[in-house]
Amino acid sequence: MTGTVEAVEADELYHIAGHKGQASQGGPKLLGRRPRCRRKQCEPGRGHDDKDRPAIIAWVSRQGAVVIQATKDFTVQTVQKAADLAVQAGSRIYTDSASSYRAVKGYVHAFVNHTRKEYARGDVHENRAECLFSLLKPYLRVFRGISKLNLPGYVGFFQFLRNFRQLNACEQAELILQAALNPAIARRAKKGEFVKCFDHFDLLQTAIN
Repeated sequence: MTGTVEAVEADELYHIAGHKGQASQGGPKLLGRRPRCRRKQCEPGRGHDDKDRPAIIAWVSRQGAVVIQATKDFTVQTVQKAADLAVQAGSRIYTDSASSYRAVKGYVHAFVNHTRKEYARGDVHENRAECLFSLLKPYLRVFRGISKLNLPGYVGFFQFLRNFRQLNACEQAELILQAALNPAIARRAKKGEFVKCFDHFDLLQTAIN
């Protein structure tokens, strides 16, 4: 996100994503029986990568751009580093009252308290971020099960579609082909430079995505 001083809304979502049908050493599991037809059960409480419910944090600029990050958890450290990557320092951030947001430093922060039935207070709200998740949820549901290793790729492509939604499908495909055929981009991808900035904290983004 670029600009002088931005107004950015943030919200989080916990999405079910595991290692369905994968053995620990790779490849399909050898169960010796037909697989059970049941929905994956998750532990109660706030989501976490170890619970197969990694977090998705959305940063929605009121100027138009969106950044969506798949993270292993929703701790203060993760949210701070995610914000530093997505939001320009000094911007205004509007969130809910989650403690991880309230501990973020380097930004002008205001929040609404959903537990007190407060959803908007003048310009202080996160309606755009919540509306973005109302589009992301059905988008992910279509795939009927996503590995947590591939989740960043799915949300990354959704982010691309949202940021370039003013283009038609052919124009979007042209942008993707230009990036794929650019030798400079290919060299950076092979070196993992696109994800090097994620290595110092627990984001799920990997070079294969």
